[in-house]
Amino acid sequence: MDEIVLKLPREACWHSVAYLVLAGLAARLELTVENLEDWQLALTELLGRTSPDGRLELVFRASPEQLEARFGPADEQILTELERQEAGVGLRRVLSTLTDSVEVETTGGARWIVLRKAIVHPDGAS
Repeated sequence: MDEIVLKLPREACWHSVAYLVLAGLAARLELTVENLEDWQLALTELLGRTSPDGRLELVFRASPEQLEARFGPADEQILTELERQEAGVGLRRVLSTLTDSVEVETTGGARWIVLRKAIVHPDGAS
């Protein structure tokens, strides 16, 4: 499994770097446009909810079958929103619609949001 680790400040002016890395990874994995758009929207949802303080780490793990993104360390505000049970369109529902799985994992004392989605290639093969 290949892994790309991106560490950047949480300020919004750095978010474009995360999108650039995601786009390059999508091109390398030959993702469909729809798959790339799903990942971009999921990343937008997470980045738009981060506090501007500290550092952010994004870890992309790619195998021939799946792309995984680890986002963290997640602050309490985003974790609370993710765990909130809402009748409407909450963060968990949005992320679940865009990816195959949404989990919160604890690693090294920090909590991480982990998204996974099967890789679908332009020819329709998984």
